[in-house]
Amino acid sequence: MPTAKPVFANVAFLRIPGFDARPVGAQAAMKDALERRVRESIASLDPADRVVLDAEDGLALVLFGEPGRALETARALQQSRELPLQVGLNHGPLALAHEGSDERVFGDGLTSAAAAARFAEPERLLVTQDFARALERRDPALAMELANAGDFTDTRVRQRSFYTPQAKLASAYRRRMLAVGVLGVVAILSLGWAAREAAKRLFPPPPAVVKLNVKPRGEVYVDGNFSGRIPPLRELSLPAGAHVIEIRNPGFTPYQATLELHSGEQASITHTFNRPSPARERAQPGFWDSLRKRFGGAG
Repeated sequence: MPTAKPVFANVAFLRIPGFDARPVGAQAAMKDALERRVRESIASLDPADRVVLDAEDGLALVLFGEPGRALETARALQQSRELPLQVGLNHGPLALAHEGSDERVFGDGLTSAAAAARFAEPERLLVTQDFARALERRDPALAMELANAGDFTDTRVRQRSFYTPQAKLASAYRRRMLAVGVLGVVAILSLGWAAREAAKRLFPPPPAVVKLNVKPRGEVYVDGNFSGRIPPLRELSLPAGAHVIEIRNPGFTPYQATLELHSGEQASITHTFNRPSPARERAQPGFWDSLRKRFGGAG
């Protein structure tokens, strides 16, 4: 009896509760209803990705591909109100045996799914430990929905651990991941800020240099603060940014300039005080006025 090489697949075993105790007519009607429900549920799946197998008290649905999709399909079938079902889901090996014209599928993938279905209840789907591990490898977020349903002993005195989906666990996981993500972003931003501050302290940016070419002399104010006299002051070292530079010489109109400086930039100010201020012109009388006053003339 040659067999093909085993393949791994997801198997959902769909068991009709109390099937053996029902009349034959009721059994046939429920089997027909189950087959219709399964056809509707797998209609959107590629025929190459699913196989339906008959079972004594229900059906077995072999689903190739992602465990997450298999869980969604099994959950949709289990939540059907018109036909209560005990649903067990497993991920394991299957093989095909040929005996004459008959073909038979067997393997732990099928038997473990059937065992899970026997312990399941219509309102609670059970998945095996092997399926939980497969789901965790392929879809960790969805695997967080699985809660431990306990340990069970089957008819062969074999202890099995089963899990059941709980949506509230997924919500808690999403909230936890969101919190971790927010904290991660804050940590990254904090580290970035700290790194920039450390770089500024250890490697401060070069200042801008403003050369002063002012005649004959003057007092220099930067942003309203006294910075020195020309001469001997010939240049200013200023941090990047906007600065108001004012140069004063008593008796002359002050010179003022606003510079937008960049780090390492070199700029210059050139100015010559050569015109008296209006105040000085009013304070110093002209030659003819002085002459009139000296000889008693009218002002």
